[in-house]
Amino acid sequence: MTRSRWPIVVVLICSLFATGLTRYVASERRTAGRRFGTATADSGRSRLSQMNSFALALLLGGLRGPLVMILWSNSESQKSEKNLEGVDTQIEWIRLLQPEFDTVHIFQIWNKAYNLSVQMASLSNKYLTIIDAIDYAHKVDQERPDNINILYAIGGIYGDKLGDSAEKYYYTKRVREESQPHVSKQRLKPDDPGYRRLDLDPVLDKDGNVLPQYLKSTGVHLADPNIADPNIADDVYDGSELSFLTRFQPYKYGVAPHGFGYAYRKRAQLLQRLAQQNHAQLSEVVIDSRPALDLKKWAEVEWEQARRCEIVAMGKAIPAERIDMEPVTQDAAPDAQAASGKGDLIDQAIFSYDLGARLTAAADAEYVEHLKRYTLNFQQYESHRDELHAERALMLADHDYLLAMRAAPDSPERAKLLATAKEQYRRAQVHYALIILRYCTPNEALASVLPPGVTRQNFPTAMTGKADELQPEQVLPMLQGAMQASQQMQVPMSDDANEYLKYVERASARLKHL
Repeated sequence: MTRSRWPIVVVLICSLFATGLTRYVASERRTAGRRFGTATADSGRSRLSQMNSFALALLLGGLRGPLVMILWSNSESQKSEKNLEGVDTQIEWIRLLQPEFDTVHIFQIWNKAYNLSVQMASLSNKYLTIIDAIDYAHKVDQERPDNINILYAIGGIYGDKLGDSAEKYYYTKRVREESQPHVSKQRLKPDDPGYRRLDLDPVLDKDGNVLPQYLKSTGVHLADPNIADPNIADDVYDGSELSFLTRFQPYKYGVAPHGFGYAYRKRAQLLQRLAQQNHAQLSEVVIDSRPALDLKKWAEVEWEQARRCEIVAMGKAIPAERIDMEPVTQDAAPDAQAASGKGDLIDQAIFSYDLGARLTAAADAEYVEHLKRYTLNFQQYESHRDELHAERALMLADHDYLLAMRAAPDSPERAKLLATAKEQYRRAQVHYALIILRYCTPNEALASVLPPGVTRQNFPTAMTGKADELQPEQVLPMLQGAMQASQQMQVPMSDDANEYLKYVERASARLKHL
């Protein structure tokens, strides 16, 4: 070998050692960071040995990059051709060949839950495809634990797809049922050929409490010492999967999809706040605000569930539209009886009203903590908080009203329940009237009924606490005057006013019996 080649050989050997050392250091720092100092050496690494020998042979030939490109192209082609079984295989290989790319996993989770599920003909197959996306996400979560991108994606599938899509009633029913103890339809093991998940694993015991395996801490402990609100004072990230569901247990009738969405996106929020992780695609404001929004939607799901149970229990038909449910049972007297064999539905309605009311309190506390960090969102979420106060008052009123129906006719307990129901119905009237005046009434009509010196900006709202000091006799005449002025001036109120008026009418109808 000539002397001129020796420097090249030395540089190549040094480069090999430097590459290996750099890779080792990067891997150790990555795994340690993801597990906050509790990781094993291979906790964040993908198990390429799970792939068959043909794929490994290609990898040994240095063809990982070209193979991934082929797989991406094939998966998209097969998706267009609706060869869904082939797509699943391609997506699984892509996951194993690109384990370090969070954006790949975010896309594939979304791809399965949205693009592939809509190609299914039946609701059952759509649902199974969506929970297959959740399975994919859990596999990645096992390989890359405590990852803000993956946890947020899981929460998004539960909250946005299962909880908010056009088929949400079917999905919600199945998620509720499958979260409770049940005999699984699954006959194959995950490693068996042809395995496909047929239902979700139960997460609750017979008493409606979260199973211990979902509450096991991984040794991580991240806490915010500045939070003092009792509704969220236990904001501690310990790595357990569903620890934030314990706040509202027991769940006698299962957990709704928005509940799971909250549990996972709350973890993502705390990883951003306390571990300084950043989402690959979404802003800090979005990640921080999602738990509050999930809790609000969850509360409204429980509210609607209670309405449905109450309507069926009274022997009525459930309307197609949510807002049309309000007047169906509003005229029921406190001594009304449930239809024959429907008493259990009254109990379920009472349970859901109670859970929904507790969720509104927790949601409001989440909004407060969010707005402490991002004050620019104050105006955007001001109306959300006003709605929460109004919803809570109406749910508490309906809760006590139904409890009074179940109580003995002349008992002191029944008299007390009717008194608290009356107080909450009056409070609901005030809150919803103020919401209509402040957010739904045109400026010209509002100005005609406000006292001197009062404007839309300094108008008392539920959020400031002043609404609880007002009486319906003070507010309802203003609302009536604003509505008349709106008609005379031909400046219509916003469409939301019709919805809020339904709630005012329900409270008024119940108060006639009190």
